[in-house]
Amino acid sequence: MTRMEFLKKYCLKVAAVLAMLAVLVYLFSHALGLTKSSLHTTPVRRITDHQVTSATAYLFRDERVLYADGAGLVDPLVPNGSKVGKNVSVARFYPKSLDGSEIVALQNAIDKENRYIEILEDSVSVANEPVSRANGYRELARLEYQGIRDAITKGRFSDLGASEEDFLIQLNRYMLLSGKDPTLEDVLETIRAEKEARLGGRYEEIKNSDDGEARTSGTFYDSSYVDGYESVFSSSLLEELTLEEFEALQKSSAQSEDGTVVGKMIYGYSWYVALTVEADVAQLFEEGRSYTFSFPENGDVSITFSLERRDDGADSSLLIFSSSDTPAGFDYHRVQNVEITVDSVEGFYIPQSALQQRKSGDGGEESGVYVFENSVIRFRRIEILYEGDGYCIVAPPDISSVTELTKNDILVTSGRDLYDGKGY
Repeated sequence: MTRMEFLKKYCLKVAAVLAMLAVLVYLFSHALGLTKSSLHTTPVRRITDHQVTSATAYLFRDERVLYADGAGLVDPLVPNGSKVGKNVSVARFYPKSLDGSEIVALQNAIDKENRYIEILEDSVSVANEPVSRANGYRELARLEYQGIRDAITKGRFSDLGASEEDFLIQLNRYMLLSGKDPTLEDVLETIRAEKEARLGGRYEEIKNSDDGEARTSGTFYDSSYVDGYESVFSSSLLEELTLEEFEALQKSSAQSEDGTVVGKMIYGYSWYVALTVEADVAQLFEEGRSYTFSFPENGDVSITFSLERRDDGADSSLLIFSSSDTPAGFDYHRVQNVEITVDSVEGFYIPQSALQQRKSGDGGEESGVYVFENSVIRFRRIEILYEGDGYCIVAPPDISSVTELTKNDILVTSGRDLYDGKGY
């Protein structure tokens, strides 16, 4: 085949392939915004931006541990979290001449039986209700069961104990009213008899008595809530606590006295958290101002605290907050991670790529953005309230005499050769 014959045969095919490639390149460049006239836009939206910092918080409360002399068994008389008055009995102490391992085994058995008794007492409390309510309790049991599964899936294990008890109570109520398990009261009496047989003998009443301080009513918690730091992280220390003293407290060991721990009393309505933050973060806090604390290890519970006082060092500061909020089911671990909402700003969200600068009428510079309006690019002035990582918050026109931007304007986030008045 001669050269001329080759060109005649394949020239048309090559030209068609090149034309197709040109079309693909054109479409591809438009898809990626590579052409000169391409624009990326988004509607202007109004948001509330929260400025959050995290820290390790230590809990301080007015607490007193209750002890009994010698070794023995403890049988609480009131539920955890109960309000009790002065000289009210909170537990019974049964002295026992047993070695340590035997005491521990017996006490574990008593604690388990008390839990069973509490669940069964709540279960049989509906014995005289009409049978028609049985299906309602079955539905409540189903919801509790679903909540337990969701908590396990999300890794939230702190509330599983209480959820399990609620599930068993609702299920027992359904079984009792539906006639599928009429023996719950017999089981309850059997467990009560077994517990009394384990305890046996004489006992001593443990009361919320006067310890020399002006304390009256308080809240009782059993020995499982005692961590040994009640006297170390006492609220009485906070009035004059310094940054250096707080750092020393964090290295302290748990304290204990001779005898058997019965439980502890919590006095007063206020409780406190103390934490340290770096000096630049500390500047964001003001004494007397309230802040929202979130507790990630406590089901993300949010509690409002007020900054009581601070002690500033060269590189960090001690901040002491107080609160009178006591959410139901909150776990007062001595040390917890917290996330604090330091400030919040409401306005228009503007990505960094959309920000523009131009000469102002007085020879300086003014900040603004481009918007796409009626096929024309227009410049709009803005007043920046807060600059974050890759974005800023702009004051809306109802609070700023500078901002010309309005909600739902078509904001130009990127483009080439942009200027005020450019048509598309």
